[in-house]
Amino acid sequence: MSRPLGTTTRRFLVHACHFRKSINSIRRLYSTSHVSIDGIQLPTLEDLYLKEGDDGEIKHPVRVNWGPLNLTVLFMRNWDPLLSETEREDQPTTTSLSYSGRSAPVGLPNLSPCEWERDWADVRRVCAHVGVPESDIRLVDLSREYWSRVFEPAVAVWESGRTPNPDVTCNKEIKFGALMNHIKPGHYLATGQFSLAWTQTDIAGHYARVIRTPTGATLNRAIDMNKDQTYYLSQVQEAQLAKAVFPLAGIPKPRVRDLAKHFALPTAERDESMGVCFIGERGRFGDFVSQYTSPTTTKGYFVKADGERITEHRGLHYYTIGQRPRLGGMDGRWFIARKGVGEGEDILLVPGSDHPALQCEQLWSGDFNWIAGHPPAEMDDGGTLDALVQVRHRMRPVTGRVRTDQNRVSVEFPNPVGAVAEGQIVGIWRGEQCLGSGVIDATRCSA
Repeated sequence: MSRPLGTTTRRFLVHACHFRKSINSIRRLYSTSHVSIDGIQLPTLEDLYLKEGDDGEIKHPVRVNWGPLNLTVLFMRNWDPLLSETEREDQPTTTSLSYSGRSAPVGLPNLSPCEWERDWADVRRVCAHVGVPESDIRLVDLSREYWSRVFEPAVAVWESGRTPNPDVTCNKEIKFGALMNHIKPGHYLATGQFSLAWTQTDIAGHYARVIRTPTGATLNRAIDMNKDQTYYLSQVQEAQLAKAVFPLAGIPKPRVRDLAKHFALPTAERDESMGVCFIGERGRFGDFVSQYTSPTTTKGYFVKADGERITEHRGLHYYTIGQRPRLGGMDGRWFIARKGVGEGEDILLVPGSDHPALQCEQLWSGDFNWIAGHPPAEMDDGGTLDALVQVRHRMRPVTGRVRTDQNRVSVEFPNPVGAVAEGQIVGIWRGEQCLGSGVIDATRCSA
């Protein structure tokens, strides 16, 4: 008997592939190919969505043919506008998940633009459009898990003067963590990452590839490096990857909306979500974070290397390493090289983005996640691994020498890397395979 496949988030239903007039061209360019998991032959995109008329045109299906799939649609509510995002007289002064029975008053600054009620309504409308019954749609409230595992730890990192990456943590702790607890035994998580995770052979995916072999699952680079998302998935473990499928694999992201329009999905014209994972885009993100940080009792200043004070700054969490603060009255281009200098609240400025104080020669991570559960064999007995390294999502991978240094992972750069921020994520690849990542807790620069 075939086993049921899949729990899916809303993105599985909202997103689609690029429309072509010929089924053959769609099959050639964007097919998921005929693959199987646990003996189930997965339908291809054209099996799910496409019907061809006598004239070769693709016809809009009345209802999606889900074939052997047993789908349960889960909508995650991780953040909503009813959260206490600004201090009010009727709210406690301590940071907490405070819900009220009413929407936030109009005019309050910097409130969340991603109202979960609208998202939830969109999910139900799309499900109705493609034929998923109400009984198979479920809202899962993970806001407390998101708060305790992602946002609150991120606030603590911002307060310390470092720069966290909540998006990476969200994949680890929420989408591939807490959400997995809501998936039925024998089912898989089908999510909106542009990744591939359902084959024992290497099938091209444009955004990331999970290759299954008899010995396990590996996370691999996307074919389209401009859309590669392995950096954001690098904190996920092998067991979690093995229980995931990525239906949007092989579909160029700019083409997703085209087919959504063709199938007249209710969300086809909706703007793409931006900003921090499940929080949304913020015009004044520093002000938003300030609602949750503890008030500082010590003033902090922008300072030069000789100790000269320039002007008072707004708080360490407003700035990151390599940022140009654009202060008035200063000649040339000045950049942030250190935070928490002097009495602990000052920020060091240096002239030029190529200043030695911004050039990182070595970094350390004491909290490193090896996707396979252990370092590669090359690192056994004090050995080193020559790998490709990224300290930011959108950067060209650079060469680094990786080794274990007193229970921490150390990465040395033959050519220094500019503007490496403590608290960010360092990812390591061997060729196209992502081996894992860790939080940067210390750096050594050229000056």
